Amino acid sequence: MGAIVARQDNFHKTSLMGRLLKGYWPNQLSFSESCGMVMRMLMTLQGASPGRIPELMRDLASMGQLVKLPTRRGRAFPRVVKERPWKYPTAPKKSQSVA
Repeated sequence: MGAIVARQDNFHKTSLMGRLLKGYWPNQLSFSESCGMVMRMLMTLQGASPGRIPELMRDLASMGQLVKLPTRRGRAFPRVVKERPWKYPTAPKKSQSVA
């Protein structure tokens, strides 16, 4: 149960970071890096005073620049749709002799 809550919290924080970064969607951010940032933030919250928690949350959202993924490369070769192979091979036709 705790893993589901942590995953949902990470998803919420990642989408918040994506909204704050102009021109980026949440899926363009590194999940593993943002998960690590959220986990480190949660570990430091136990020693923080309650009045400082909103400030830490804003700091986490502003650090979204650190988890941006590089843009995807283009394809080296164009996509090709291959012809469907025959289920049963056909024998070559025998040439008929003219009589």
